[in-house]
Amino acid sequence: MIEDDRALNDYQDLEPPGAEELASAQDVVLSMIRTVKGLRIYLANNPVLIKFVEELGSKLSAHMAAYGDFRLEVARFTLGYKGSYVYENPDLKDNVAFRLSADGISALAFSNGLELQELTDFLEIIGFERPVYQDDDIVTQLWEKGLPHINYLLDEDLVEADLEEEEPELESQQEAISRLLAAVAQNPPPPVQQIPKRLLALTAEEADWLRKAKQAEAQRNPLDDAITILSAILAGVKDPAVFQDFAEIVGTLTVNMFLSGELRHALRLVRFLDKLLKVGGLAPRSRELVKKALAEVLSERAVEVLQEAIDTGEMLSHEDLRELLQILGLPSLGGICELLGRVEKLKMRKVIIEVLVELGQDDPEVFAPFLSDPRWYLVRNVVLVLSMIETPVALEMIVGLISHKEARIRKEVLGFLERSSDPKAKAYILKFFRDESSALRIKALQILARERLSFALKPAVALTAAQDFKSKDLAEKKVVYETIGELGSESMVPLFRDLLPKKRKLWFGQAVDKDALVCAVAGLAKMRNAAALELLEEARAQQTGEIRGIIEQAIAARGRASAGPEGA
Repeated sequence: MIEDDRALNDYQDLEPPGAEELASAQDVVLSMIRTVKGLRIYLANNPVLIKFVEELGSKLSAHMAAYGDFRLEVARFTLGYKGSYVYENPDLKDNVAFRLSADGISALAFSNGLELQELTDFLEIIGFERPVYQDDDIVTQLWEKGLPHINYLLDEDLVEADLEEEEPELESQQEAISRLLAAVAQNPPPPVQQIPKRLLALTAEEADWLRKAKQAEAQRNPLDDAITILSAILAGVKDPAVFQDFAEIVGTLTVNMFLSGELRHALRLVRFLDKLLKVGGLAPRSRELVKKALAEVLSERAVEVLQEAIDTGEMLSHEDLRELLQILGLPSLGGICELLGRVEKLKMRKVIIEVLVELGQDDPEVFAPFLSDPRWYLVRNVVLVLSMIETPVALEMIVGLISHKEARIRKEVLGFLERSSDPKAKAYILKFFRDESSALRIKALQILARERLSFALKPAVALTAAQDFKSKDLAEKKVVYETIGELGSESMVPLFRDLLPKKRKLWFGQAVDKDALVCAVAGLAKMRNAAALELLEEARAQQTGEIRGIIEQAIAARGRASAGPEGA
């Protein structure tokens, strides 16, 4: 509290206010504090807040009508009026005086003509603790608002005034000052309202520019300056040896920017090197050096950093990633493919795939070395890229992986064959009939049946005659017969007849081959001819119990299929 006492000592020569004047000043300040709290609680149109503001305006107007301008001395913890305390609050978070003092305000003055809106604007500025990210202090906000009946003094104004009043120690200077003071006494200057000097020094536009310039200066990064200098040197140097030295420096800096996670600076350097190549005029040796620098950017470690930045933050936009990869191009194909295998964000993976398709469109064989990579996920992603290129060469490369040891890669190949519009691609699906994975064998059959590819009928029938067919799961055997039924004609009906039970009652000890029955009715349900329906009806009439129920379900399913779009 010592510094608050010192602040009040500056007014010890003033005539102290009377009891009524001091009580009025205290009433005004208490009303002001209450209104500030009301602003934090109520909306602007709330009747309670409107009443607070009107009462404060009335009290302030009454005080100024009786005693003149209302002036407050601002200290760290207190507000004073003509040398007497009228407000004190030890809680810094809720202390209006502390908020004003912290921003350099040492005095406030309210003059006649003050309007309620002007008063409300003032209280909104001083009443709220501004966020840490907001740069504008109270002084700046007051100045920007331009409140004509509310003025303030800053600590710097008082300091400069004290310096001007100091008398020099030399006698000749004292005499000079005396003469000046005498001259001023004879010709006094007109009275002026004491306002902050900054308002006289700068216009609003100038102060705004200065504030933005100050912010920009505070945000400057030394790396930006270093990159600018290196770029200027490399762009202008003519000596081959010097060019080589600085090309190596810029290349090393670019890699280091990636490894340290400074992706914005790394991208800036990559763009510069790319522009240097496109501008032209470089000697062949210099061009090779720049290309070498770009080719070395996407190292294994750089890929890891880039992938982490992509998946864990927003440091790199889709457009930035696309531009970066397009600039690095085919010399960095391995790193780009590796990145595709690592990135988790689907939208970013889509960008990488699109760039790879662009790079390999004219020559898909550039991806050949990656198809033998031991990492299955990398091979799978390259297959995806080749499937989007979809040229005869790309198709040939993909079908070469039908017998790959990794099932997930074979699944990707089958997916491509299913999506492909190339008629030749569908024939390769037959190769999956002998795949190690039952799921892939079933998927291949379902694709052929759904697309009604008649060339698959004979191979599907041949599956039923294979030695290992009976040992397969019922689900797979059922799909085989469904495929035969979907693709076959009336000529296939006898095949299914042989699978159905022949008599209503079987001989003692004889059991129904339930798997054969399920397969037969599943296949007949898929057939679209009258002979198949007649066979099902015949079988139903001959059987009872569970067997009859299975056949009835197949007839019902066939009826529903006939009632659909195809049967309509």
